[in-house]
Amino acid sequence: MLANINIKNIALISNLDVEFNQGLNILSGETGAGKSIIIDSLSFVLGKRADKSLIRYGENSASVTAVFEDIGENTKNLLVECDIEIEDELILKRTMTLDGKNTCSVNSQRVTLGTLKEIASTLADIYSQHESVAALNSQFHLEIVDRYGEAELVKLKEIQQKLYCEYKDVCKKLDKYGSLNDVNKNIDLLEYQINEITQANLKENEEEELIALRHKLNNSQYIISTLNESYNILNGDESENILSMLGYVTSSLFKLHEFDETFGELAERLESCKIEIKDVCYTLNDIAQSSEFNMSEYEACEERLTTIRSLKRKYGDSIEEIYNYLDKIQEEYDFLADGEEKVKEYEEMKLELLKSLYDNTQKLSAERQKIAKRLSFELLSELKQLGMSSCKFHVEFTPLNKFEDFLPTANGSDNAVFMFSANAGQPEKELSKVISGGELSRFMLAMKKIIANLDGISTMVFDEIDTGISGKIAQIVAQKMYDISKDKQVLAITHLPQLASMADSHYLIEKSSENGQTLTKLIFLDENQRLNELSRLIGGQDVSSYAIPHAKEMLEFAERYKNS
Repeated sequence: MLANINIKNIALISNLDVEFNQGLNILSGETGAGKSIIIDSLSFVLGKRADKSLIRYGENSASVTAVFEDIGENTKNLLVECDIEIEDELILKRTMTLDGKNTCSVNSQRVTLGTLKEIASTLADIYSQHESVAALNSQFHLEIVDRYGEAELVKLKEIQQKLYCEYKDVCKKLDKYGSLNDVNKNIDLLEYQINEITQANLKENEEEELIALRHKLNNSQYIISTLNESYNILNGDESENILSMLGYVTSSLFKLHEFDETFGELAERLESCKIEIKDVCYTLNDIAQSSEFNMSEYEACEERLTTIRSLKRKYGDSIEEIYNYLDKIQEEYDFLADGEEKVKEYEEMKLELLKSLYDNTQKLSAERQKIAKRLSFELLSELKQLGMSSCKFHVEFTPLNKFEDFLPTANGSDNAVFMFSANAGQPEKELSKVISGGELSRFMLAMKKIIANLDGISTMVFDEIDTGISGKIAQIVAQKMYDISKDKQVLAITHLPQLASMADSHYLIEKSSENGQTLTKLIFLDENQRLNELSRLIGGQDVSSYAIPHAKEMLEFAERYKNS
């Protein structure tokens, strides 16, 4: 249930903190006091659409925090899915700034607006004028029937969804094959591509190695001339080459050995250098003698590079990507190889699934029609108690198409419309075309009472459910609202004294001026304050001698009804 709500900078509310109780919570007040602001604030924190016009004038941001206690299993399961820690209470918070940014959190953990809305949908249900309009839309009528008969429909719906998934899977496979003519064309193309890649026998890093080889071949003359020049400097025919000069220096140092052993050591080190240089000379000479520009090798290198780059343009930017593509088309080729046989097999599977879907769709529709009759009977019973004894109601289903025209869906093929007549002798017509405002309020109250315990939601909010109602019917509506509140927490904004008298907790919404600013407050009423507010609802501003006794009588009647 909703235990507490804190509202900051929403419209006329600066800072409001209210605790609500179990049972029937009534909110009343003068016209224009700001009753709708409370609903707007609650809708805001529950994730409903909102814009920056909600923000109090002169402020940069607004926020609403709602605390729920005794949360149900549906909510707990959703919190586990969202990886949100479950605690003794659930705290929802939403903040909006003037630039339109939204910040949402659940138990202090940041979440998206979508996640907030999904979690909130398991906690509270708000019925408002807008919902009345939505209920007139026939696209919601089948959903109401399904909610009412969920237990009977769950197995058939599971079968429908399973069969539909299998049907769509077979259709995708057939789409992949296409016609038999397309299959044969695709096989020829895939076979050509597979052969082209396979015969190329590509190797990792091959392109880089070929580029290096081509660079070397293009510069072969420069390489050979440099090798020869280097050899001549080290060990050429001239007497002044490096080896000759090293030989002279080494010999000279050996002659100085008798004067100092250090010269002999230096001579030996130079001799080692001389040996190493000779080896380098022999290597340079061998490479130079064996090196020459090889035109056939150069042409083979260019041809191979052309092949690799052609394959890269067609099948991938790297050798790895080309081979990944090869794996993919090889799998597709294997898939299409027995295409004609597979197409026939899948066509047969598709037909069998279509028959099964049609059969289950018929069963689903028949069960829905049984449920709709039960819903109609119970709804009419509730409406008669609400003073609509002459009304008629049924759910009209559009006949299913023949098998030849059958288009399967995951939810069957039903189209349901609520048909209604409020007066004896008048034919039933589409609900949205014949129901009045007062009738619609009672219709929605009856429907809410019937489905109240089907969704697991613990808090129901009614925003002026009593529109267009007065007198005896108002008393019946009040009793119905109290009946709902025995199993669920109910918050109701009302102007009816009959409904206000049934309250377990009564709050006054009051507008006042402070420091030149208009503020909306919510005050919990004690017994005397409640009696005065009930008297105001009965007699308006003039709380005359008859209003207070009448208010006491209403409170006494409400107490007797609660205890009955």
